[in-house]
Amino acid sequence: MTMPSWAWWALLEIPLTIAVTHLTISFGQTLMHYWLGHRRIGGVLFRNHINFHHAIYTRGRLATAAPQGSEGNNTPFFLVPVLLSAATLFFVLPTVLFATAATAAGLSFYAHVYFDNAYHIDGSWLERFAWFQRKRQLHFVHHLHANKNFAVIDFFWDRLLGTFRKAGPPAH
Repeated sequence: MTMPSWAWWALLEIPLTIAVTHLTISFGQTLMHYWLGHRRIGGVLFRNHINFHHAIYTRGRLATAAPQGSEGNNTPFFLVPVLLSAATLFFVLPTVLFATAATAAGLSFYAHVYFDNAYHIDGSWLERFAWFQRKRQLHFVHHLHANKNFAVIDFFWDRLLGTFRKAGPPAH
């Protein structure tokens, strides 16, 4: 018995759409963090990021027992390009791929926000995983050297952009 052509299409296109969507969201997050969160051209996004997130989580205080409020949170601003892209894809992609991409984009966006917060929580349930500890250390490098490691999840973007810096010994 052979598999119908639509099943082969689904087996190839859906995972590819999920992967490309996540990588696109991740790349966008890295670029926006670099260009808007750390450059004066970012205006209010720059001021929010530097005066709140980087001011709260500084050397010697990279993680705390509880989240330090949402004042100065730039996340809602980053949703704008994501939603504009989604509106465009709605008219370009077949319905199944649009739904797949929209779901993957939402989950990827959520993961970036979740991990950025979890990195700064002492005693996070994720601390038991070595991969989380490595990513946390790479994120903490960013707080110690603000011109490095702009990514939150996929630090290979920093390698590609020339902004990667290895993590040293664990810091809190």
